Amino acid sequence: MDVEFLKYLSTLGVGGLIAGLMFMVYRKDMAQYAAQWKGQSEALLQVVKENSAAITANTSTIQALHRRDDRIDEALNRIGFTFPHRLTPPEER
Repeated sequence: MDVEFLKYLSTLGVGGLIAGLMFMVYRKDMAQYAAQWKGQSEALLQVVKENSAAITANTSTIQALHRRDDRIDEALNRIGFTFPHRLTPPEER
């Protein structure tokens, strides 16, 4: 603690001393909390970056699969084959 701060607190009496000590504990606690949150925020940022990369890869894979599925459907439609498990939309019935 700062010596000047202690001299100032001594002039305020017991109430001032208690308030000053509470203030010092609060400042120390908030500094510790800020340091802890900084570590957590860096970890969360890393998780977000990893998830973004995974989502991008999954999106590319899904788009490639849809293109292949469309080409397979077109080829099967050309030869007149339809999948029995696929339901026809109500407007085509």
